[in-house]
Amino acid sequence: MSEPTAKAVAVNILARCDKSCAALAQQLLQKGFDEVAVDEAVSWALELGYLDDQRLAEAILRSQLTKLHGPAKVEQALQLKGISKQLAVQVLNNTEVDWFALAEQRLQRKFANLAPAADFQAKQKQQAKIVRHLLGQGFNYEQANYALSSHLRELTSD
Repeated sequence: MSEPTAKAVAVNILARCDKSCAALAQQLLQKGFDEVAVDEAVSWALELGYLDDQRLAEAILRSQLTKLHGPAKVEQALQLKGISKQLAVQVLNNTEVDWFALAEQRLQRKFANLAPAADFQAKQKQQAKIVRHLLGQGFNYEQANYALSSHLRELTSD
């Protein structure tokens, strides 16, 4: 029985899940194929439409948006999947997402049952916790502060 070719292995890998060009090449190299065979297999998969970094980036973006992640976390997820920084930035710039509204949704989901703190110091700690959470989810300070301000307005209007 003969050894499988890089193209056959590439098809098996891509049958399980979408990969970026870089991720597929890396996986084929790890399986012991030489660079020429890997380049050939990646080019072949691109020609047939089995590989499409743009399509993969858009799918990852949709997935990250359903998780209510901010732009920095989305960009990081794209790069971890082997999407180039240039394409990641392009996909983020081409999306019609209101990151401020998304930050508000994230805050509502995570802190919906959070009762307002009684004293000033407790309020400061609570607000810092909310902002840290939003920053950790990929929102910038401006987006986090907007969501927090909106949340505080809702609490005082109730």
